[in-house]
Amino acid sequence: MVAWYSGRMVENTGTNYLKNTLEIDIIQRFVSGREVIDIGTGTGRAALALLRQGYQVTGIDSSQAMLDETKRLAGGSPINLKLGDIQKLPCADASFDSAVALNVMVHFPNWREALHEWRRVVRPGGRLLFDIHSSSHVRMAYGMDRARWPDALRKTDDPHDFANYMARLDVAELVEHASAQGLTVRAVVPYGAFLGGGNVNWLLYEQLERSHRWKRVLSWFACDPGLAELGLFLEQKLVGLLSPSLAGRVFVVLENRADPAANASFAQQAESLEIALSQRSFSALQPWLDQGGRDYAVELRRLLQPLRARHFFFSLFDALLERLPDYDFRGLLMPEVEEQLLTWRAMRQADRRAMAIAQGWSAGYEQRFRHGVDVAQGSEYFLVESVLTEYFGLFTGERT
Repeated sequence: MVAWYSGRMVENTGTNYLKNTLEIDIIQRFVSGREVIDIGTGTGRAALALLRQGYQVTGIDSSQAMLDETKRLAGGSPINLKLGDIQKLPCADASFDSAVALNVMVHFPNWREALHEWRRVVRPGGRLLFDIHSSSHVRMAYGMDRARWPDALRKTDDPHDFANYMARLDVAELVEHASAQGLTVRAVVPYGAFLGGGNVNWLLYEQLERSHRWKRVLSWFACDPGLAELGLFLEQKLVGLLSPSLAGRVFVVLENRADPAANASFAQQAESLEIALSQRSFSALQPWLDQGGRDYAVELRRLLQPLRARHFFFSLFDALLERLPDYDFRGLLMPEVEEQLLTWRAMRQADRRAMAIAQGWSAGYEQRFRHGVDVAQGSEYFLVESVLTEYFGLFTGERT
């Protein structure tokens, strides 16, 4: 199992490369000091990346087999590996400048208790970094009434179902807990808006996430560098700078120092961002972004040149307009790009309508079956052509 897990951590299939790049980039941006503990290190995905950057790393895991694999992958590089429970760390108080836990906290409902133990081994002013799922994302997608949730989402809310469970928190309860425990919220970075697998974007679930078509589109990330570049741009320059409501997963960065005023300011900023999101206009989000609107539009036009990239982005664009038909994209999209996407959307809607007409005309036809044979079968092909040509005016009827 360890061999399988080790291979899975580095294989380039689906969106694995994108996920790994995002997570390691966030860790490297926010980790502080030189001595780092990697809690639940597994086969060392975070630990080895930090080791290569020159950090002094200690890895803790409950599996000796995992630690053995990490040691093998580290080669001759010096790394301190210890067998231990992540909720009872075999380390002295204030031993490290930073504590990192990658893909660990997502499995445990008792995140408060775990943080208490992790904080114990971090020096004053040091940092704690971990990823977890976002409650505000679920709330934006379906509200907090579980009766409205799809079955797939309800399964993730049962802590006794380890295979499907996803621990969640939101900014308000994080800020409250941090202030009570003498911690300061340094950052909450949303990510994984379209990673697929166990990283469902519930805002896209009905239109995209549950379809095999979308899974096929996400599989292109492994073989198309242009699409991977677009994915990183959207994640790092848009999703990662905005609200946890937009993505199912967040990376939390805490500092081991008390600053209630800073926490209150962080909560106020988060609330202001939610208000800006509700305005359904890209221009309202500009204060939280690190580039001007035209810079985004120009870069996005360049990234949308490859066909797979355009197809992927069009799927997102179409799904967003299903939810928010009046959204104003000015500043994000160049006019000619938006016009093309809207044209594709109109054509897709016409296709769907034409198919519905062609497939539905004979539903109530009393003489549809003759001697047990469906005489309407096969009529859809020519009927769709007639509907598109004579009703929608989208097809000339000429063929090459």
